[in-house]
Amino acid sequence: MNFWETVDSEREYRNLSRKELAYRADFSLTSLSTGIKRGSVPAADVALRIAKVLGVSVEYLLTGLEPEASPRRTMPDSLQKYQKHRLLIDEFDSLPPNVQESIGNMIREVKQACTEPA
Repeated sequence: MNFWETVDSEREYRNLSRKELAYRADFSLTSLSTGIKRGSVPAADVALRIAKVLGVSVEYLLTGLEPEASPRRTMPDSLQKYQKHRLLIDEFDSLPPNVQESIGNMIREVKQACTEPA
């Protein structure tokens, strides 16, 4: 992923619009859109402000990788999984707790049935 794809991925994960990101990072939505279209990396100060708003390092936005000591190193896999199932998760969260519990039990039963030898 390039800089802006990583930014968009993190932004979506945090449920921020591009407009909100631009506002919080104190730069224009037009500049953000231009950067995305061109695939260019913003100036260091802008990249740093974006990283701070998203709670990640500039290194992560540039490379998609966190430093070895960081627990976020595995975040991209988790993020991809979340994005794949985001709508399903939102639907599940809107259900009453007793229905969520029933669905959870059903999933566990199906999983167990799939892992048992025939």
